[in-house]
Amino acid sequence: GIGHFGDLVDRAPPTSVAPDYAALVSDLSIRRDVISLAMQTAALAADTSGGETAEALISGLERGAAEIAKGSTGADNWRTAGEVSVTAVRGAMERQGRTELSSGLADLDAVTGGFRRGEMAVIAGRPAMGKSTAGLAVARAFAQRGLGVIFYSMEMAETPLGLRVACDLAFDQRRPEGTRIPYFHADRGELRQDQWTALNLAAESAHDLPLWFDTRPGQTPAQMEAKARRQFRKWQGQGIAPGCVIVDHLTIAGTDNPRGGNKVAEIGDVSRGLAEAAKRLDVPVIALCQLSRDVEKREGKDTRPRLSDLRWSGEIEQDARLVMMLWRPEYYVRPPLNPKDGPAVVDYKEKLDAVKNKLIWLVEKNNSGPTGEVETFCDMAASAIRDRAA
Repeated sequence: GIGHFGDLVDRAPPTSVAPDYAALVSDLSIRRDVISLAMQTAALAADTSGGETAEALISGLERGAAEIAKGSTGADNWRTAGEVSVTAVRGAMERQGRTELSSGLADLDAVTGGFRRGEMAVIAGRPAMGKSTAGLAVARAFAQRGLGVIFYSMEMAETPLGLRVACDLAFDQRRPEGTRIPYFHADRGELRQDQWTALNLAAESAHDLPLWFDTRPGQTPAQMEAKARRQFRKWQGQGIAPGCVIVDHLTIAGTDNPRGGNKVAEIGDVSRGLAEAAKRLDVPVIALCQLSRDVEKREGKDTRPRLSDLRWSGEIEQDARLVMMLWRPEYYVRPPLNPKDGPAVVDYKEKLDAVKNKLIWLVEKNNSGPTGEVETFCDMAASAIRDRAA
């Protein structure tokens, strides 16, 4: 046991054995942390009235073990102002204007500076604005740079996910003919032979991407964090650096602490849990989020979303360090009721041409830089989001 080392503590060791003594003290400290974690977990596991599920206990045990392994418990976690300042300045100098964790969209990165490790970012929008497509575009961009990506899709099943990924990988903005593969037609098996060839090649190329999906519904922040930690650890053993975690979407995730049907409190717990997971995993957690219907109800037909349109905005807005709203003006251009009304048809076509293939990213909150609007190219039918064509 630990007790028989007690007499060593009372004697100052010779200088020659100081490194061994320091290692011994460190080892004993870690052992005490392990014992404490094991005892706490055992007590919680024995208390069946505590409300925590067995899976939540396992997640907590894994998280505690990971923190001990990183030496991040107790007083050992203190760092001086000089240490954090020097590290931050050196990191900024080494970047030399490069975006470490790029969205894959140069114009967007120019405003946001890309994503940041240890922070939660939110991509929000109304249905049909392209939230899932945007999430997949970011996932692809990370994975194509060799960074490991965990994508939790609690709304979309495996088959549509796989087809959308293949359609996106196949799309070439420089030569869309032959590479533009509408998801709807692919799903129905209605493609030309050259399109099937392009789609199959894209699907094969996906094997090389460190991009993993989990489509089980109702997963909680603790469950997602535990599984992501295990996979990141495996990837690091293969030389693959952790990239990001993407959650589609935040408001349908499960909660580790049911609040008796209080949805506002539950969403707050999920949001906080994901933000804390980002810090512990030291990766960006990018949460997709649906906006309220107030966008369509607004007077004057101003359909641009704003922070106040976030459901349960007080919680999510507070936890996220970066909030981006998606807006596709093309979606709101409707054809005239009377197709024989010549002037109305002309007006409709002119309005449609003016906004076709435009996806606007409204950066509404950015704790690391400015806010603003960024226009990108989108072909939602082909599941493709790109920078604007030159």
